[in-house]
Amino acid sequence: MFSSLYSPLMFILFALILRGAALEMRGKAASTGGRKLWDMCLVVGSFVPALLFGVAFANIFRGIPIDGEGIYHGSLRGLLNPYGLLGGLLFLSLFLVHGCLWLAAKSEGDLHQRAAKMSGRIWIAALVAAALFLGYSAIETNLYDNYRAMPALFIIPFLAVCTLIVVRVFIGNASWWKAWFASCAAIAAAALFGVAGLYPALFPSSMGKAYTMTIYNSSSSPLALKIMLVVALIFVPIVIIYQAWAYSLFRGKVKEQDSGYEKVY
Repeated sequence: MFSSLYSPLMFILFALILRGAALEMRGKAASTGGRKLWDMCLVVGSFVPALLFGVAFANIFRGIPIDGEGIYHGSLRGLLNPYGLLGGLLFLSLFLVHGCLWLAAKSEGDLHQRAAKMSGRIWIAALVAAALFLGYSAIETNLYDNYRAMPALFIIPFLAVCTLIVVRVFIGNASWWKAWFASCAAIAAAALFGVAGLYPALFPSSMGKAYTMTIYNSSSSPLALKIMLVVALIFVPIVIIYQAWAYSLFRGKVKEQDSGYEKVY
C-alpha cells in the first residue's frame, strides 16, 4: 500500500513534520514576520494532510492500478483525478468544520465568534461535498455492491448524512460541544461507509480483481496477529489514558491570560 501511495503519503509526512515544527517555533519567534511565517507553515501543514488523506482514500475506494506483484502502475497526477479531488475536498471540509467547532467550544470573544460563523459557512460546503461524493461513488466505484447485496448496510450512509445535518442543528443552537461530538460521529460514519463498501477488499486493484489485496491474502501469520493483539491490548489503553490526561490539562475555555501549552507541560 505504501509503495502505491508513496508520493501523497510522503507529502503528508513532511506536512505533519512542518506542522509540528510550526507549533513549536511560533511561540519562540521574536518578530511579527517570524510568527506570520510559522502561521503560514501551520496552515500548509494542516491543509495538505487533510486534502491528501481524502485523495488517498478516494483512490482506494476507486481502485489503484497495482499488478499481481503489488507494483504500482501510476503517478501522483493520476491520483489527482476528479473523484480523488472530490474526496480530498470532502475530507478537508469535514475537518475544517470539526476544527471550527473545537475552537468555538474552547475559545471566547472574537476568536469564538469567528469560529462559530465559519463553522456554519463551511458546513454548507461539507454537505454539498458529501452529497456529491455519495453520488459519484456509485459511478466511479464498486462500493455499493455490498450495499445492494445487504440493503441493511444503507443505514451507514444514511447515518452519515443525518449526523452531518444534526451538526448544523447544534450549530444553530450554539451547542458547540454537542455539535463537535456530532461531527465526530459524522466523520466516523463516513469512514465506515467506505470500509463496509470495500469489505473484504483492503486495496482494490483497477487492473483486475485477481490483483486485489483482501483481508485474506494480505494478513500476517496467525502468530504475528496474536502478538499484535497482545501489544494492542497493552498499549492502546495507555495511549487513551495519556490522551485523556493531556486533554484534562486544557479543559475549559482558553483565555488570553492563560499560559501557552508549552508552559503547562
